[in-house]
Amino acid sequence: MNRLKFMGAPVDEAAHLEAYTEEGADRVASEMGCNWAYLTYNWGFPPEIEEADWIVFQKAAEIYHKHGARVFAYIQTSNAVFAGSHRSREWYARDPAGRLIYYYTGRYMTCWLHPEWQAHLRERIREAIRYGADGIFFDNPWYGAQPLYLDGRWLGPAGCYCPRCRAAFRQAWGLEIPRRIHPQRDEGVRLYLRWRAQTVSHVLAALAEEARSLKPDVVISANDFDAVMRPSFLIYGIDLASLARIQDVLMIESFGLPRWEGVRLVNNAVTVRTARALAGNTPISTIAYDRGIGFDEVYPPRRFQQFIAEAVACGAIPVIKGTEFVSKGVFTVLTAPAYSRERKAIGDYHRWLAEHADLFLGRENAAPVVLLYPGDALWIEWPRMAPLYFGAAQTLLAAGIPWRVVRSPEEAAKAAVLVSLEPLSPAMGFPGRRVVLQELRGWRSGIRAGAALPLSVAALWEGFALRLYRSYFRSRWTRRWIDRLGLVHFFLQSPYFRLPSASARETLIGTIGPVFPRVAAAHPVLIEVWRRGAEEQIHLVNYAETPQEVTIYFEAPRRGVRLSPYEPVAPFEGSYLAFVLDVYSILVLEPN
Repeated sequence: MNRLKFMGAPVDEAAHLEAYTEEGADRVASEMGCNWAYLTYNWGFPPEIEEADWIVFQKAAEIYHKHGARVFAYIQTSNAVFAGSHRSREWYARDPAGRLIYYYTGRYMTCWLHPEWQAHLRERIREAIRYGADGIFFDNPWYGAQPLYLDGRWLGPAGCYCPRCRAAFRQAWGLEIPRRIHPQRDEGVRLYLRWRAQTVSHVLAALAEEARSLKPDVVISANDFDAVMRPSFLIYGIDLASLARIQDVLMIESFGLPRWEGVRLVNNAVTVRTARALAGNTPISTIAYDRGIGFDEVYPPRRFQQFIAEAVACGAIPVIKGTEFVSKGVFTVLTAPAYSRERKAIGDYHRWLAEHADLFLGRENAAPVVLLYPGDALWIEWPRMAPLYFGAAQTLLAAGIPWRVVRSPEEAAKAAVLVSLEPLSPAMGFPGRRVVLQELRGWRSGIRAGAALPLSVAALWEGFALRLYRSYFRSRWTRRWIDRLGLVHFFLQSPYFRLPSASARETLIGTIGPVFPRVAAAHPVLIEVWRRGAEEQIHLVNYAETPQEVTIYFEAPRRGVRLSPYEPVAPFEGSYLAFVLDVYSILVLEPN
């Protein structure tokens, strides 16, 4: 698959194959301390090519089971490799011009409503369970074409425009599928995007039901790709709250591998905290990248530990990126012999967390500041709302203030401060302080979509951008040129990791006023507050590249103990605590 996606890129084949042997399973389970593994079962190749992989999956599942790890069968849900017998299939999605829709090189998007595609997925589920899968992992549940966002404007179509999809939408709403996506000003577009997301959820629910009918204890998960830091509802048809009701554990892939760059605080905390509010009682797992698939070298040991610490501090399950790394131009995997230091660092943290597993059970988040999620308005008015929502989240995070996300003011009853993007009705009950971002100096409401370009110019720009996008997947020269210029990261990386201006941050923090607990340090530190009965926990994660001194302030003198990997238990007492934080510490406070 790496060779296909990256046009013949060199691959360390021996290292990849070793990952499915006794040695590979031992490195995953024993060295890294992982209790689940995602094994390739179906990546969309035609059966005459892929059937050999199904046998390998079966043997690998047996090996991983022997080493105490359960396995997800990876199933490609939204696209197929255009080769062999798949060339004659009619299940491919179409754009408004009737063309196939690229999913990277050598693959095309499929139509979720095509009965043959649904039958194909059901067959893959049945066979995966027969071959020993403990869980089914649906990768990339995307519906057809994905619009591009550029300069406040959505470029290109969304979804599938085949006769079947067009007829289904007409039957549902009496409308044609819109060719241009302008959700801010077109109710028909909003109806269509909701219908598209509902279709994804409906089909995925039926597939999950099929899996559970065959194996009642099967674990269902899916790649809810970057479902917070980009408007995935609009781009892919991912409705995170709806999909959470289908999955046993959410899995969110993001580009938020923690990194502090002075003006950009790259993190996964905003994603996890938002997902917590949307997921209900469904557990959340997450995997974070740096630059993205095909662009990252194996991360240093400390960055793996920062990722693990941030995820568990926020109440999520870390999924370790193990594949599609590039070393000296060659694709490699984390189980290769060269990466023993990285595996040990991961394993050390996993074992330490296992020793303290009771700390993570039966808790509720007790952050004193809450950020009100703007709901559908976030994806409908993304150019205006996203800078506000993520700007507030990044400001609070960088300031060392514990915060959480809520979907309604009623969920914030125990908090001290409620931050909303727009004014709320006085009737919406909240006993604490209210802060409205758009009423604060320095907090603009964002840009107006497409306002900078006349329609004629925008149409020309759209045509050029979409032709370049298609060329990226079929031309080696275009791919090399775009990658060298770094243009692909313009679409992959979120602009919302950049902190707002210093004056805007000071205005928000000053309006919120003093809250406790709070952490102060030279560089940003994540702080999460959890309560279990009378016990209070404060989780701290250092975003800096090296250890730094931090000071945490309490509202009144407190007593407790500090727990950290590689360090002995340290008692403390007082109205503040200063110490050197390497990566992760947990303060367990006695009842006040």
